[in-house]
Amino acid sequence: MADDLRTLVFEAAGWGWIALVASERGVRLLTLPRPSADAARAAMQAQYPDTVETDASPLLRDAAAQVAAYLAGGRRSFDIPLDLRGYTAFALSVWAIAARIGYGETRPYRWIAQLVGGGRGIYQAVGAALGSNPVPLIIPCHRVVGADGSLHGYAGGLELKRRLLDLEAGQNQLAGL
Repeated sequence: MADDLRTLVFEAAGWGWIALVASERGVRLLTLPRPSADAARAAMQAQYPDTVETDASPLLRDAAAQVAAYLAGGRRSFDIPLDLRGYTAFALSVWAIAARIGYGETRPYRWIAQLVGGGRGIYQAVGAALGSNPVPLIIPCHRVVGADGSLHGYAGGLELKRRLLDLEAGQNQLAGL
Protein backbone atom coordinates (compact mmCIF):
# COMPACT_ATOMS: atom_id res chain seq x y z
CA MET A 1 0.00 0.00 0.00
CA ALA A 2 1.46 3.34 -1.05
CA ASP A 3 1.79 6.21 1.38
CA ASP A 4 -0.84 8.90 1.26
CA LEU A 5 1.41 11.83 0.44
CA ARG A 6 0.39 15.41 1.04
CA THR A 7 2.00 18.44 -0.53
CA LEU A 8 2.23 22.17 0.02
CA VAL A 9 3.77 24.91 -2.10
CA PHE A 10 4.35 28.19 -0.30
CA GLU A 11 6.25 31.43 -0.66
CA ALA A 12 8.97 32.38 1.81
CA ALA A 13 9.16 36.16 1.66
CA GLY A 14 12.36 37.37 0.07
CA TRP A 15 13.52 33.85 -0.77
CA GLY A 16 11.07 32.31 -3.22
CA TRP A 17 8.72 29.38 -3.52
CA ILE A 18 9.24 26.10 -1.67
CA ALA A 19 7.47 22.76 -2.03
CA LEU A 20 6.99 20.25 0.75
CA VAL A 21 5.93 16.59 0.55
CA ALA A 22 4.99 14.61 3.63
CA SER A 23 3.59 11.24 4.61
CA GLU A 24 1.77 10.63 7.84
CA ARG A 25 5.16 9.90 9.41
CA GLY A 26 6.88 13.15 8.48
CA VAL A 27 8.33 15.42 5.82
CA ARG A 28 9.90 13.56 2.91
CA LEU A 29 10.91 16.46 0.67
CA LEU A 30 11.68 20.15 1.01
CA THR A 31 12.73 21.90 -2.17
CA LEU A 32 15.09 24.82 -1.96
CA PRO A 33 13.57 28.21 -2.87
CA ARG A 34 12.58 28.62 -6.52
CA PRO A 35 11.61 31.79 -8.40
CA SER A 36 7.98 30.74 -8.91
CA ALA A 37 5.32 28.40 -7.58
CA ASP A 38 5.43 26.50 -10.87
CA ALA A 39 9.20 26.01 -10.53
CA ALA A 40 8.74 24.69 -6.98
CA ARG A 41 6.01 22.31 -8.20
CA ALA A 42 8.28 21.10 -11.01
CA ALA A 43 11.11 20.42 -8.54
CA MET A 44 8.69 18.52 -6.32
CA GLN A 45 7.33 16.49 -9.22
CA ALA A 46 10.86 15.64 -10.35
CA GLN A 47 11.17 13.67 -7.10
CA TYR A 48 7.52 12.64 -6.74
CA PRO A 49 6.08 12.62 -10.29
CA ASP A 50 2.64 11.36 -9.32
CA THR A 51 2.22 13.88 -6.53
CA VAL A 52 -0.27 16.69 -6.89
CA GLU A 53 -1.08 19.46 -4.46
CA THR A 54 -3.55 18.49 -1.79
CA ASP A 55 -5.11 20.10 1.21
CA ALA A 56 -2.16 20.75 3.47
CA SER A 57 -1.99 18.68 6.61
CA PRO A 58 -1.24 20.28 9.98
CA LEU A 59 2.26 18.76 9.68
CA LEU A 60 2.86 20.55 6.37
CA ARG A 61 1.45 23.85 7.63
CA ASP A 62 3.72 23.64 10.68
CA ALA A 63 6.74 22.72 8.55
CA ALA A 64 6.07 25.65 6.21
CA ALA A 65 5.75 28.03 9.17
CA GLN A 66 9.03 26.78 10.65
CA VAL A 67 10.89 27.06 7.32
CA ALA A 68 9.50 30.57 6.71
CA ALA A 69 10.48 31.63 10.24
CA TYR A 70 14.00 30.23 9.74
CA LEU A 71 14.42 32.10 6.46
CA ALA A 72 13.14 35.29 8.11
CA GLY A 73 15.82 34.95 10.80
CA GLY A 74 13.35 34.11 13.56
CA ARG A 75 14.13 30.42 14.05
CA ARG A 76 17.41 28.57 14.63
CA SER A 77 16.29 24.95 14.63
CA PHE A 78 13.48 22.75 13.41
CA ASP A 79 11.07 20.52 15.26
CA ILE A 80 9.66 18.65 12.29
CA PRO A 81 9.27 14.88 12.04
CA LEU A 82 11.00 13.44 8.99
CA ASP A 83 10.19 10.37 6.90
CA LEU A 84 13.46 9.31 5.32
CA ARG A 85 12.58 5.71 4.54
CA GLY A 86 14.17 4.26 1.44
CA TYR A 87 17.59 5.92 1.75
CA THR A 88 20.84 4.08 2.40
CA ALA A 89 22.25 3.64 5.88
CA PHE A 90 25.30 5.59 4.73
CA ALA A 91 23.25 8.59 3.57
CA LEU A 92 21.23 8.52 6.79
CA SER A 93 24.42 8.51 8.86
CA VAL A 94 25.87 11.45 6.89
CA TRP A 95 22.63 13.40 7.32
CA ALA A 96 22.51 12.61 11.05
CA ILE A 97 26.00 14.03 11.45
CA ALA A 98 25.23 17.11 9.34
CA ALA A 99 22.14 17.70 11.50
CA ARG A 100 24.46 18.12 14.50
CA ILE A 101 26.12 21.21 13.01
CA GLY A 102 24.78 24.15 14.98
CA TYR A 103 23.13 27.26 13.66
CA GLY A 104 25.75 29.72 12.40
CA GLU A 105 28.50 27.09 12.48
CA THR A 106 30.26 25.29 9.65
CA ARG A 107 32.18 22.04 9.49
CA PRO A 108 34.39 20.66 6.73
CA TYR A 109 33.50 17.60 4.68
CA ARG A 110 36.50 15.97 6.38
CA TRP A 111 34.76 16.24 9.78
CA ILE A 112 31.76 14.27 8.54
CA ALA A 113 34.00 11.78 6.71
CA GLN A 114 35.99 11.09 9.88
CA LEU A 115 32.83 10.55 11.93
CA VAL A 116 31.29 8.27 9.31
CA GLY A 117 34.54 6.37 8.87
CA GLY A 118 35.70 4.72 5.72
CA GLY A 119 38.60 4.69 3.36
CA ARG A 120 39.45 5.94 -0.06
CA GLY A 121 36.73 7.95 -1.75
CA ILE A 122 34.83 8.74 1.46
CA TYR A 123 34.88 12.52 0.86
CA GLN A 124 33.18 12.07 -2.49
CA ALA A 125 30.64 9.71 -0.95
CA VAL A 126 29.92 12.25 1.80
CA GLY A 127 29.49 14.97 -0.83
CA ALA A 128 27.15 12.76 -2.85
CA ALA A 129 25.05 11.95 0.22
CA LEU A 130 24.81 15.64 1.13
CA GLY A 131 23.89 16.43 -2.46
CA SER A 132 20.99 13.99 -2.28
CA ASN A 133 19.63 15.40 1.00
CA PRO A 134 15.85 15.51 0.47
CA VAL A 135 15.23 18.05 3.24
CA PRO A 136 17.88 20.77 2.99
CA LEU A 137 17.56 23.53 5.58
CA ILE A 138 16.07 21.02 8.04
CA ILE A 139 19.22 18.91 7.63
CA PRO A 140 21.62 21.83 7.17
CA CYS A 141 23.97 20.59 4.47
CA HIS A 142 24.69 24.24 3.60
CA ARG A 143 26.83 24.32 6.77
CA VAL A 144 29.36 21.89 5.27
CA VAL A 145 32.34 23.62 3.66
CA GLY A 146 35.79 22.87 2.30
CA ALA A 147 38.72 22.26 4.66
CA ASP A 148 39.85 25.86 4.10
CA GLY A 149 36.37 27.26 4.75
CA SER A 150 35.61 27.76 1.08
CA LEU A 151 32.21 26.96 -0.33
CA HIS A 152 31.86 23.79 -2.34
CA GLY A 153 28.85 22.23 -4.05
CA TYR A 154 25.31 22.91 -3.01
CA ALA A 155 22.13 21.70 -4.70
CA GLY A 156 20.78 25.26 -4.68
CA GLY A 157 24.03 26.77 -5.94
CA LEU A 158 26.84 28.50 -4.11
CA GLU A 159 25.03 31.87 -4.08
CA LEU A 160 22.17 30.38 -2.06
CA LYS A 161 24.63 28.56 0.23
CA ARG A 162 26.42 31.87 0.91
CA ARG A 163 23.10 33.63 1.53
CA LEU A 164 22.03 30.99 4.07
CA LEU A 165 25.37 31.14 5.87
CA ASP A 166 25.21 34.95 5.88
CA LEU A 167 21.66 34.81 7.30
CA GLU A 168 22.85 32.62 10.16
CA ALA A 169 26.00 34.66 10.80
CA GLY A 170 23.99 37.89 10.84
CA GLN A 171 21.44 36.52 13.28
CA ASN A 172 24.22 35.33 15.57
CA GLN A 173 25.74 38.84 15.50
CA LEU A 174 22.38 40.42 16.28
CA ALA A 175 21.97 38.05 19.22
CA GLY A 176 25.44 38.97 20.49
CA LEU A 177 26.79 35.45 20.07
